[in-house]
Amino acid sequence: MTAPTLRRFLVANPGRAMTRCEFCGEAVADEHGHGHVADLATRSILCACPGCRLLFTPTGAGGGRYRAIPTRYRFAPGFAAGPRLLAAAGIPVGLAFFVIHDGAVNAFYPSPAGATHCELPATLTPQDLDIDDTDNTESTDTGTGTGTDRATGGPAWRPEPEVEAVLVHVTRDGQAGYLLPIDACYRLVGDLRLHWRGFDGGADARAHLAAFLADARHRAGATPAAAARAAPAPVTSPVTSPVGGA
Repeated sequence: MTAPTLRRFLVANPGRAMTRCEFCGEAVADEHGHGHVADLATRSILCACPGCRLLFTPTGAGGGRYRAIPTRYRFAPGFAAGPRLLAAAGIPVGLAFFVIHDGAVNAFYPSPAGATHCELPATLTPQDLDIDDTDNTESTDTGTGTGTDRATGGPAWRPEPEVEAVLVHVTRDGQAGYLLPIDACYRLVGDLRLHWRGFDGGADARAHLAAFLADARHRAGATPAAAARAAPAPVTSPVTSPVGGA
C-alpha cells in the first residue's frame, strides 16, 4: 500500500454541520462516537451508522469492496518484535505503525507532513506483527487473528489486513506494542500534524501523543502495572527518541 493511498484514510468531511452515515444518510454521533467502514477500492474511510457498519462486518460483505473497521484494542507493554520492526523501517523516530496490505507489511510514521511511508525488507512477514498481551485484559471485541506469540508462547493477535495496524512505541523499558483500528492511527497522525511546532514537534504534540496512548491502553484494558511500563523514553521529538535512543 503506497503512502498516497494510505493518506486517503485521513480524508475528512469539512464543512458538514452534522456527520451522517455515508451509506444511508442517517445522522450519527461525533467523530469518536460512530463506526467507520473502509472502502478498499478507493482506500478511503467512510462514516457509518451502527446498522450499516454491521452489514460490512462479515468477510466478503459488499462484494469484498467494503470492510467494517474493527474496534478492538490490544496492548503489550513489552513487544518482542518491536526492535526488529523499527530497525527494519530505519526511521528517525521511535513511533511507527505497521499495516498488512496484499500480504506485505507496510510501515508509516507521523511527521509534520502527515503519514510518512517507509520501505521494508521482504523478509518481514505478517507473522512478525503478532503481539502478546498476557499482562492485560482483552477488549470485548474479539475480532480475528488469535494465535500464539512465537517469542513468548502466549496469546497473540495479528492485525486484520487493511483495517488494523500494530503501533510500536519506544518506552523507557523497551518497546510497547498496540493493536489499533486503522482509523485511530490516522486520527493520531492528523492530530500530531495539527499540533506539531518547530523541529521537534513541541510540548503540545507530545501531550496529544501521551493522551492518545493512554486512551489506547485504557481501551485495551491494560492493568495499572502494565500501563506503568509504557512510560516514554527521553524524547527529542513528539514521537519519542530516535530509533536506538535511550
